[in-house]
Amino acid sequence: MRKQAAKPLPDMHQPETAQNPPKSPPILGLLVLGMIVGTVNGLNRVAMPLFAASLGAQRWQVGIVGGLGYFGILLLALPMGAWIDRHGSDLVFVRGAFAAALLYLVLPLLHSPEQAIVAAALLGLLLPLRTIPVHTEFLALLPRLSASRAGWNRAAQTLGMFFIGPAVAAAVMAAAGFAPVFQLAAFCLVMATFLARRALVRENAAARRPLDRTLAQRIRSQIELLRTHADLRRTMTIDFLAQMTVAYFTVFVLILAVRKFDMTVQAAAGLVTLQGALYVFTLFAGGALLLHWKEDLRYLIALLLLCVQGLLCGLATGPAALWVAAALSGTGLGLQGLTSTARFGALLVRFGRGRIGGLTSLGAPAGGVIGAMLGGVVSQRLGTEAGFLVLAVACALMCLWQLRRLAPERRNA
Repeated sequence: MRKQAAKPLPDMHQPETAQNPPKSPPILGLLVLGMIVGTVNGLNRVAMPLFAASLGAQRWQVGIVGGLGYFGILLLALPMGAWIDRHGSDLVFVRGAFAAALLYLVLPLLHSPEQAIVAAALLGLLLPLRTIPVHTEFLALLPRLSASRAGWNRAAQTLGMFFIGPAVAAAVMAAAGFAPVFQLAAFCLVMATFLARRALVRENAAARRPLDRTLAQRIRSQIELLRTHADLRRTMTIDFLAQMTVAYFTVFVLILAVRKFDMTVQAAAGLVTLQGALYVFTLFAGGALLLHWKEDLRYLIALLLLCVQGLLCGLATGPAALWVAAALSGTGLGLQGLTSTARFGALLVRFGRGRIGGLTSLGAPAGGVIGAMLGGVVSQRLGTEAGFLVLAVACALMCLWQLRRLAPERRNA
């Protein structure tokens, strides 16, 4: 009997390709992990500013504590992409989550506003180590899912950040103070590390190349990709503008409702709740539109809704206009989020996990920071309504850009 030839061992230095893809994470595990991450962020958003105020922080110090999370993502988005390529998503997540859990356990020992600011800065730097790996792996999984699920990850994180986290934080603080909130956040992060070992990719084939690139080279490759790829720039620009719009709306519609139309604080907060609820609903239920509408048409409709929202708030003559604007804002933002996520997933297939996962995490937080900060300057100088009108004009210009892209398709139809 003739002996069969031994099969060659697989090449462990083979680059990541379509023939050698990394293991796919389970969709349910990613969604649960995203909801946990969003819930911890929601706990932090509510508890940290109030904790700083309880330590005697002034208003500007409370503002710094509340905004430092965005800057962590802005500073580390590009290095995060390189680290994910080199070490894998799960290792990056586990290290960041454990470090943040330890820091949350230390928070009750602080006793000055300055210490709270330092702690908020450290938590902000650790934030992208949790959010970007989940975002990256969902984008990598997206091409193998139905298009109707494109918005599920954003919806899961939004549910945790804006609904579950704040509600739990408020209830726990009212009953037992700040320490149990921070302990709960630490517990959630520790539990998330165990889930991450199953839900995230452990190693990336690109990291096993024998001639690996340095961190600086990987970051330069991401910047070069952004410089040379017009479609990536366009998608990130729309993501940036949409987040500017929602950041300004979330902050200043409350001021407009209370000061101009004498709405109660509870009623004004309902505007933000309506926006968030329709945003989540659109992300979960609106994915079927991806199967029927072209990408440029979806972007055009989303931007048109955001433009009308800005006009309604800027020219509002009564509370009814604000309620309609909140509904348009949530729906438009959800449609834009669906389209951008699907587009980022397609780009990730072409250019790899780390490069797209890191780059595409920049637009939204940058828009959030600039929308809140620059919007505050415009509101201070020209009035709250002027800020909404400026954003409406920006969305209108982007609508014209989308119409120019649709025009050749209509002529060829």
